[in-house]
Amino acid sequence: MRKHIMIGVALLAMTLPTFAGNAFAGPSIGAGVHYLHNLSDIQDNGFDQNSFSMLGSILFAGPLLKFEGQLEYVFDLMGTGEGAFMPQAYVLVGGFIYGGLGIGVVNFDGEWADDPFYNLRAGVNLPLGGMGLDVYGTYQFWTDDDLEDLTGDDLDSITFAAILRFGM
Repeated sequence: MRKHIMIGVALLAMTLPTFAGNAFAGPSIGAGVHYLHNLSDIQDNGFDQNSFSMLGSILFAGPLLKFEGQLEYVFDLMGTGEGAFMPQAYVLVGGFIYGGLGIGVVNFDGEWADDPFYNLRAGVNLPLGGMGLDVYGTYQFWTDDDLEDLTGDDLDSITFAAILRFGM
């Protein structure tokens, strides 16, 4: 039940700007790369601390807040040889330098995770004419009861990403 509530909140955060009418600027879309580094010693249990992904993004900028939805595909999640989809939603504040909070959920091997993960995010938007480069880092708070039972580790991670945005 809690998973369904969190997915509903994430979807609401991604679609809220479409209902706000003229208070929001037009959306910008983007694509980029993402590097994830797990902070625990999971490599001692046969996992890889490093993962790389591609992501797509849609961002709605309001007068005070920005709302972003992302769909990320991790090619080889923690060295398992399996890919994973990670939809995420963010609420951001700021302009050139910004910060915010996010929530996401993992679909791994056709199964949705029982618990969402949460993000603290800080970044810089670099204008490039009609485009922009969004460079940011996150601290991701993950919990996975199965992994914690097996290894005693959580999946907290630091990440770095770069997104090239159009329509800014």
